[in-house]
Amino acid sequence: MKGQKVYECKAKCEELGKCCHNTKNRVIEKMCEVDKEECKKMGKFLKCLMVCECLCCYICTCCCEHEEVSSSCLSELCGKCDKLMGCCKGLLACLPKDMCEYLNCEKIHKCCHECKGMKSGSKGSKKSKKK
Repeated sequence: MKGQKVYECKAKCEELGKCCHNTKNRVIEKMCEVDKEECKKMGKFLKCLMVCECLCCYICTCCCEHEEVSSSCLSELCGKCDKLMGCCKGLLACLPKDMCEYLNCEKIHKCCHECKGMKSGSKGSKKSKKK
């Protein structure tokens, strides 16, 4: 990804990274208020948040310093977003709605969906190029 799309990518990654960063302490705070099984799911969610935040930081650095983001980076982001959205879905199934709102599940889902849209907006996969 190069050109103007890099700046759009940077903005979306900054938003997702910021959301992940701001949610981590909320998750830690609420982990002690839930049962063991929910706590495990929140622990997995916390790990996904930390990984995604770091990946977003790396992608933003690529945008600034190289003005380019590789397709492998975008694929990795999509994979991490899938995991993060899966964690949110799992939490929505077992936690009260107000707690899920506090843990930014909807906001994270929206940010991830927007970041995943960048991948489909790029040049296309190798399979589609061969056709």
